[in-house]
Amino acid sequence: GKGRVENKILFLGRIAPIKNLDVLIKSISLIKDKKIRLEIVGPSEGDCLLRLKGLVKRLGLDRRVEFTGGIYDLRKKIKKIDSCKIFVLPSKSEAMPQALIEAMSRGKIVISSNNRGSRDLISDGENGYLFSIGDEKKLAEKIDFVLSGKKIDVGKKAKKFVEQFRWDKVIEKIERLF
Repeated sequence: GKGRVENKILFLGRIAPIKNLDVLIKSISLIKDKKIRLEIVGPSEGDCLLRLKGLVKRLGLDRRVEFTGGIYDLRKKIKKIDSCKIFVLPSKSEAMPQALIEAMSRGKIVISSNNRGSRDLISDGENGYLFSIGDEKKLAEKIDFVLSGKKIDVGKKAKKFVEQFRWDKVIEKIERLF
């Protein structure tokens, strides 16, 4: 079954400029709950990781932001997704965001930038939340809103929504594992 949900926000994917992770890191310094952590999981492209670690240091978030290398085992990936309170995808652009589908299939509260691929999956306030690309203040507001506990059950709706992606091998694989 599902493990313990930790007081953390998760990003899972490539650590690359297109993913706009500096926006997510900046939003952590803006949210009201100073106890919530951010875990960034994925392989890094070029000097992206180094640059982001520099930003974390500058913002004084060393204790709150953790970088974990890539996870390629699906079972471990799902365990990681299950462990977070909120899943965030801050990308500048996405086609069909696989990690977002995976997070939604686990009934997670997802927040994504308003890119084309994510817009196809998320109706803001219904089965997840969208924020303007590159706007860390808006992202922080959405995170604050979710953490305030006023949210309706978007996670359940997210799970229901992605059931239509049954053709998607990942969902089938996930279901075979559990």
